[in-house]
Amino acid sequence: MNSPGESGVSEHQTPPDVDPWRAWSNFSSATAQGRMCEVDLLIAAPSGIHMVELKSWRGDIEVNGGKWVQTTEAGEVIEHADPVQLTVFKSSALARLLRAVGEDVYIRALLCLTNDRVRAVVPARHRRFVVSVEDLMKRLARPTHEARGRITTDRVIRVGEALEAVGIAPATTHLE
Repeated sequence: MNSPGESGVSEHQTPPDVDPWRAWSNFSSATAQGRMCEVDLLIAAPSGIHMVELKSWRGDIEVNGGKWVQTTEAGEVIEHADPVQLTVFKSSALARLLRAVGEDVYIRALLCLTNDRVRAVVPARHRRFVVSVEDLMKRLARPTHEARGRITTDRVIRVGEALEAVGIAPATTHLE
């Protein structure tokens, strides 16, 4: 179930139904310190493994002193904790958990702004992490040349087994 602000990816923008594509959605995992982290989407794709935070925010987004400030179309101002920093933290924590059960994996963090009408002014240090749905699909499909990040069918199976070993349910969605 999507929470407010996390929907917006349409059926027309799903990855192809071929290996090594695989997705795990809406799960929680614990850090080594016991902190629970909610994950919107974890995707294995030709470009590697990506943790994607989905936001369907509306209006204007500006980053101000580490806070993401949203001004809605109705003029309401909402402050959000830095979603890029949080997703980087969660992806690193999950990678450490998977390494602890024998699967050495690098998980790339991405923030996907799913509302095409949002206007975001993002600082340079965050731009490589922030994508639209269209840009996300292009980035996922682009194969990596980095051996550590390379994803094969066998690797997807091992990642799925490692996720199960740390208490995360098996993939509920083999993208169709």
